[in-house]
Amino acid sequence: MQQRVKKAWGAGVAVGGFLLIGTLLYSGTGNGLVVPISGLHPKQAIDKEFLANQLGTAIRNNSFPEKFALEVEGATKQASVQYTLNEAAQAEMQKLMGQYKPDYGAFVAMDARTGRILSMVSYSSRLGAENLTLRATFPSASIFKVVTASAAIDLNKASPNTVVPFNGALHTLYKKNVESTKETRWTRHMTMREAFARSVNVFFGKLGLFYVGPRNLEMYAERFLFNHPIRADVPVQTGYAKISSEDPWSVVEAASGYTRENTMSPLHGALIAAAVANDGVMMEPYLVDSLHNERGETMYRGEPQQASVVVEPQSAEDLRELFQQTVRSGTSRRSFRQIVRRRSYDDVEFGGKTGSLMGADPHGKCDWFVGYARYRDQRIAVAALTVNEKKWKVKSSMLAKLFFQKYLKDAKANESIADAR
Repeated sequence: MQQRVKKAWGAGVAVGGFLLIGTLLYSGTGNGLVVPISGLHPKQAIDKEFLANQLGTAIRNNSFPEKFALEVEGATKQASVQYTLNEAAQAEMQKLMGQYKPDYGAFVAMDARTGRILSMVSYSSRLGAENLTLRATFPSASIFKVVTASAAIDLNKASPNTVVPFNGALHTLYKKNVESTKETRWTRHMTMREAFARSVNVFFGKLGLFYVGPRNLEMYAERFLFNHPIRADVPVQTGYAKISSEDPWSVVEAASGYTRENTMSPLHGALIAAAVANDGVMMEPYLVDSLHNERGETMYRGEPQQASVVVEPQSAEDLRELFQQTVRSGTSRRSFRQIVRRRSYDDVEFGGKTGSLMGADPHGKCDWFVGYARYRDQRIAVAALTVNEKKWKVKSSMLAKLFFQKYLKDAKANESIADAR
């Protein structure tokens, strides 16, 4: 692929079972910029929906053409596509997927401030698999606890220090333990901070049922774009959250993430982490940097646009406190142990949330990590997913940690070079 890019993160290659895409950091405001050119009717706007339709088939099939034929009002026009890709990051993620070889794997990274996709990796041990980063057939599992915590905190129903007593094991979910308010000598008392970090199902089942409620939980799910199409220039499937005010147990299952009914795509997972990292504001994702006609004129240029305000800035800060606890002492502490303890990363804020549940399409144990790294003015959000039918190959949190490690190493090295000039 002939492309002029800066030596920064992001690149695009399709090799065998791999799909690798990314973009450079981009600053700007507004929607995709449409530049009028001769021969293009002004009513035929090139926007994200147009691009998703025109390029959708190729992208779903792991093909990312440098040129394609635009169908505009019955006329065919050739256009070249600039994906603003970076080879270093993508080669690293390709290497990692090839090294660990999960049955299925997907990875997405984006600039949380703009929605600009920095990396997209889809891997399958079966050749010909579609782009898994766009599929919303995976159970969201405990990642949905982010929605529950967001609703509780943003509505002032609870805080990171709120204690909810519960009985039972950490990762099971039984009606008797959720519905009972009786305390015994075996009752545990845990803060939301600790319960989030350790992903305690019964805690969040109680939080959703008794503190948040079905209508509020559904409202915040929709703020996080569950049950709503995600506006993007790629054909990403809609994620769903099924919550019924007439069925209290559906609230419990959704709030804790202990259900296959709630689904999302890896791209959606990255958006959830991005909203937390970006002070509660979710941006629309975009992959196409620009389009040019045969004369080199710019037909379209991608720019940031806000998708949703999920929580207030103070609530987002409280949520990041929960995310940070996960990588320090929670379910992803082993993967992040070295990186969070190194003095060279003292100026970086890491946070994340894990989730795991058996999925049916494709079949296998889904292992999630969504998280972020905040470094100076950068807000990088990621979602990593692996699916294994039998043998466990690699934790998704480890893939995310390795990505951050490489990204930050390069970022700091580039800063040192800039400072020396």
